[in-house]
Amino acid sequence: MSRLKTLREYVDKELSLLEEEKRTSATAHLYGVSLAATILAKSVG
Repeated sequence: MSRLKTLREYVDKELSLLEEEKRTSATAHLYGVSLAATILAKSVG
């Protein structure tokens, strides 16, 4: 199993334990962090 798939399964499992409102907030936060990391990685090559 790839590391990315393993990570996604772990995050999905953890998010499923949260209440719906917190899950939505956490998902939005994770998306923002992912986007920022992508931009940073591209800027440094």
